[in-house]
Amino acid sequence: MGGTDGLRTCLAESVVEQLNGWPALRLCRADCGFGRAFACGGDQILHLHGRDQAELYLTWPYVRRMHKPLRECASVRTRPGSGWVGVWLGGDDDIALLVSLVSVAIKANLATLDTVQPRVGPCSLGYSHLAEQFMPQPPPGRGGLPMTPSGNPVEREEHVMREVTDRLVRRLGGSHPPKQVSQVIDAVYRRFDDRPVRDFVPVLVERLAREKLTPDPPA
Repeated sequence: MGGTDGLRTCLAESVVEQLNGWPALRLCRADCGFGRAFACGGDQILHLHGRDQAELYLTWPYVRRMHKPLRECASVRTRPGSGWVGVWLGGDDDIALLVSLVSVAIKANLATLDTVQPRVGPCSLGYSHLAEQFMPQPPPGRGGLPMTPSGNPVEREEHVMREVTDRLVRRLGGSHPPKQVSQVIDAVYRRFDDRPVRDFVPVLVERLAREKLTPDPPA
């Protein structure tokens, strides 16, 4: 187990080492309060959360443009309407993919500096309860600042989906690793990408993902 943790730590450090010399990027603390980040043009576009999770702001136009290839990457997780994508760091190939996507993110974000497009919003993973295992202090909303989703429907849905993920990880943690649970949730979630009415999507995702992860009782 120690070997695996060391590998993941080295992978995260490798990302920092590869990007730290890039002139367009500045290393800093993640403004979500968890982990390190790289800023570009005054905005944080990459958050490194813990040992194996990254959140990259590609901007929503670029996510839409790259929708098909992103969905074909097993280590990449997109969210409807969000410019942030999640990247699991499981090996050198994932690092190479992330570094390549950072190049795209820099171009995408610099292109919006002189436009009226909305700037970067909060990252999608920042206050997830899953982050507790890596944080020395409770995240906002757990004895600190209120963790209330904004009036933005996309952010509200992301907030609920984080709760769904956390709940299933805790409930199924004895039989499935967190990464597997998250991957199943993501696969189910993607089936609803084109659903115009979003009110019940998180409820349906939780039920279908739980069914996929819960074995049928013996006959």
